[in-house]
Amino acid sequence: MKPLLEKIFTAPAQQAVESILSVYQQQKFAVVNFVYFANIVAQKLFKDNKYKTEKEREYKKILLKSDFLLPDGIALQIFYFFARVFRRIHTDRYRLPNLNGTDFVPYFLSEAKKKYGSQRLCLLLYWTKAEYLKIVEEKLKFQGYNVIYSQDGYSDFDWARAQTALKQYQDTTNILLVARSTPQIPLQELWTSRNYQKIQQNELLVFNTGGLFDFISGKGQKRAPKFLRTLKLEWLYRVIVDPKRNFRKVLNSVAILPYLFSYVVLGKDDHKNSQ
Repeated sequence: MKPLLEKIFTAPAQQAVESILSVYQQQKFAVVNFVYFANIVAQKLFKDNKYKTEKEREYKKILLKSDFLLPDGIALQIFYFFARVFRRIHTDRYRLPNLNGTDFVPYFLSEAKKKYGSQRLCLLLYWTKAEYLKIVEEKLKFQGYNVIYSQDGYSDFDWARAQTALKQYQDTTNILLVARSTPQIPLQELWTSRNYQKIQQNELLVFNTGGLFDFISGKGQKRAPKFLRTLKLEWLYRVIVDPKRNFRKVLNSVAILPYLFSYVVLGKDDHKNSQ
């Protein structure tokens, strides 16, 4: 677990924006992943045992290969704080920002649009229901974003069509948003990893954004009122509004408590031998 904790980006949102854009300009490509810690612990995705599938074994490598690994969720913030207090990790920071995809990606896009202008910022959208995707595209265009290509998640990504769209623009920042919620099998991260060469060739900045399109469309899930988000109670709102979809997520968060005690207090790490 220690390599993962040390990989996580710990600076505030504005610094994250500047760092991501800087790396993208230097490399001409970059991949940004978000780590949903409660799911990793509850599903024991990093623990090496004979029951793991190849996809699950690949997940840790994908996260550690990320150009940026951003913290998502209050469970990780709690774990990180106590890991720092008990000196299980060595860092100057005691607290992590919550740079979850639902909040950070819209903020990033807004800051990038201010920096480059709408026409030099090209958005490509992939992987959600067709009816959701249409609404998301319309809303982003209404906000002044230049959406040059979009495709729902029920077919393989059409790289030829995406390349045709990109050729119409020169000297632009090209952002691909891959929006597939991360279940036990992290499909969006696996897809990105297996298309890494295409991402480099097309000079894309990729965000694996989880359920972002659901929130933007307003069809899949809805955000909690702002005061509940400020109080860190959005999880409770989601459980009440859609218990079937979100109750397991809460159970996953509760599952970090014994792991927190084992790792932080006892110094045990049953994930350390995973490959």
